[in-house]
Amino acid sequence: MTFLSPSFLVFLAASIIIFFVCPFKYRWTVLLAVSVAFYAISGTEYLPFILASTLSVYFTAVKIGKNWEILDEELKNTELEREEKKEIRNKYKRKNKKFLMLALLFNIGLLCCVKLGRYFISPLNAFAELLGSETEITAKMLIVPLGISYYTFSVVGYLLDVYWKRYKYEKNYFRVLLFAIYFPHILQGPIARYNKLGQEFKKEHRFDWDNIIFGVQLMLWGYFKKLVIADRLNIFLDEAFGSLENYGWFYIVTLIFDVFYIYADFSGCVDIARGVSKIFGIELELNFSRPFLSKDISEFWRRWHMSLNGWFKDYVFYPISASSPIKTLNKLLKKINAPKELSRIIIAVIPVIVIWVLTGLWHGTAKTYLAWGMYYAIIMSCSTAFSPAFQNMLKKFKIKTDTATWSFIRMAKVFTMFMGGRLLVSAGGLRNSLYILKSILLTPNPWIFVNGSFWKLSALDTKNMLVAILAIILLIAVDIIQEKLEGKSLREHISEENMFTGIILTAALTVAILIFGIYGAEYDSAAFVYMAY
Repeated sequence: MTFLSPSFLVFLAASIIIFFVCPFKYRWTVLLAVSVAFYAISGTEYLPFILASTLSVYFTAVKIGKNWEILDEELKNTELEREEKKEIRNKYKRKNKKFLMLALLFNIGLLCCVKLGRYFISPLNAFAELLGSETEITAKMLIVPLGISYYTFSVVGYLLDVYWKRYKYEKNYFRVLLFAIYFPHILQGPIARYNKLGQEFKKEHRFDWDNIIFGVQLMLWGYFKKLVIADRLNIFLDEAFGSLENYGWFYIVTLIFDVFYIYADFSGCVDIARGVSKIFGIELELNFSRPFLSKDISEFWRRWHMSLNGWFKDYVFYPISASSPIKTLNKLLKKINAPKELSRIIIAVIPVIVIWVLTGLWHGTAKTYLAWGMYYAIIMSCSTAFSPAFQNMLKKFKIKTDTATWSFIRMAKVFTMFMGGRLLVSAGGLRNSLYILKSILLTPNPWIFVNGSFWKLSALDTKNMLVAILAIILLIAVDIIQEKLEGKSLREHISEENMFTGIILTAALTVAILIFGIYGAEYDSAAFVYMAY
């Protein structure tokens, strides 16, 4: 069951009724029950995985948290010397580190086994054959639990926060389970933090018409992105990437559409998730913040898939930057009198490379995703290394950077960089990516846009292409307006201006989805692209 299936709307309606009928103190248990039911409907075989992850994290966090409490009590002894207190701290830290590493090894190992399982099929079959077994393992036998990348990162983040004493451990296992399995965000995130989402579940959630209206509007906007834009563009992309020929600049349009496809698909799912959660009065974190209005690639990744990038920053980047190997390397560079600027670059670039390689592997284990990760590792490293020199150059040549023209150039540069990253993963292999790049660069054919050739290559007819382009323009316009509102949502702004305006726009959006939405043969089982991660 996905957000696109009619059965989900029935499931959601029933969940809302049960939630608001129940007394306040039991409403979080209703969310737990419907979340477990949602997950079980998707596949009961997935449940052991999420139960194993949450149980291991829960008991480890409890053990670590209690050890920290015992440590605090022991340190209150005023008779202890400074060295004695230091030794006691180190003793409990060593204990907790062992528990932490075991839990991390189990959960990250489970995620890696699921992600890399297909690579073990041939060796396992060969080994079984040596033992005389006729049983053959196939890819279809592998279980890939729903949302495993998302809930694993969520519970691991919670465990690390308890270990680092950022906040107290949760004493109730079922609250930890709800945090992990909460049905609006289990499909495609956002990746939750326990100090935010976990506390949301403990609030008293009353029936609120504003939450209902804003939630439904956000869901409709998400459905518009998915069904009107993403699924329509997907028809074009399937044909364009499905049979590669030397089509030259036709692939520029293909890549531009691919960028808007992934944006509409992924952000559309998150909008639906946030809208569903808003109806219950629970706020999920923002995962997209008008990324294509960014002025540089670093800003872009602070606006795109914000929960994932924030997770890597807090739980990978900072720990690596403050790790003993980095400190040792820094001392070594000083010892050999390496230039300060070179030392700064080396120390800054290492965590960046690690993060982007891991980000690529998080998205997928194929060579294309590893190349994608390395692509951004190089770009981000160059940005880190040469940004100061570039800023000095702008000042030297007295280039005005506060103009609309310069802002547009910078946004176009970011869009092009992202388009290059999409080329690596969308073409169906690195050879195909290289073929498309060569075709664009070596076969310039701008006349295809005026002589009718473009329409022969396009899988969309004139009417559907017009709908796609107008919908993309609307998407961009909404982002620009939202940017100018400075923090206030467009839905809130419209409701404050005129109630009837909001009603009219909601009705218009509904009609647009019903009329222009793409409902194919696979509609009931349609999936958002990021569900694979």
